[in-house]
Amino acid sequence: MMGLSWFSIVRLGVVQMALGSIVAIAASTFNRVMVVELSLLQIVPGLLLALHYFVQISRPNWGFLSDKGGNRTFWIISGIGTLGAGSILACIGIKFFATNYFLGFIISISAYCFIGIGVGAAGTSLLALIATRIANHRRAAAATITWIMMILGAVVTAIIVGSIIDPYSIGKLTTIVIILSVFWLIVCSLALYKIEQTSILPQKNKNNHLKDETSFFDGLKQVLSEKKTFWFTIFVFLSMTAYFMQEPILEPYAGIVFQFSVGESTKLTGYHQGGILLGML
Repeated sequence: MMGLSWFSIVRLGVVQMALGSIVAIAASTFNRVMVVELSLLQIVPGLLLALHYFVQISRPNWGFLSDKGGNRTFWIISGIGTLGAGSILACIGIKFFATNYFLGFIISISAYCFIGIGVGAAGTSLLALIATRIANHRRAAAATITWIMMILGAVVTAIIVGSIIDPYSIGKLTTIVIILSVFWLIVCSLALYKIEQTSILPQKNKNNHLKDETSFFDGLKQVLSEKKTFWFTIFVFLSMTAYFMQEPILEPYAGIVFQFSVGESTKLTGYHQGGILLGML
């Protein structure tokens, strides 16, 4: 008996591409526009970026909910939709920053909360689906394929958006983000269509869903009580800190010091992500 096929694994990777694609603009281009075009202090986009990562501390709970419900596709699609909505709302916040700083900041806080919730719900539920519906001997390869596809989504999107966004305007940025959000919502819905029903699970996995009386904190305590899991969590925390540390710096620096346009700095992010992809390969 076997789980998902290689083709189905690539279909799951499409969701990771969507996450990488939308977040590449939300975490980098928005940041640059706030600092360079709007002359805001770097601490403003820095706090907003930190907020969307802080919200993702809820990731274990999203996995827990999808474990209990058994319908991971619903949580993934809901997460992609929430991520897109948050990105569009962030564009609205940027627009208001120029005329009403307080209102722009409030809108942006809400937007980055939605972005964090969307990434957490979609990304965690997807990883849970990979863990439970893919045969043991394919899981490592599946994780590698989907992660590479996420980086590839960021690379391609940043380069394409960077090529079309100049001359910059907030209206053009908003239009691009709306098109991206709707496009990926449709593509992910098609990619995930009936994918949970097509996998055949080993008998021991059929009763993997958590009992309703199990609380989230009981489950979390049980997981972290495993020594290897605990230390691997610390390793992932340090790795992700190093991986994302350049986000608040790269594009504003390119704009302020080298006078890169919005398009040029966005493409720079794409080239940077491309270097990361080559390093991983």
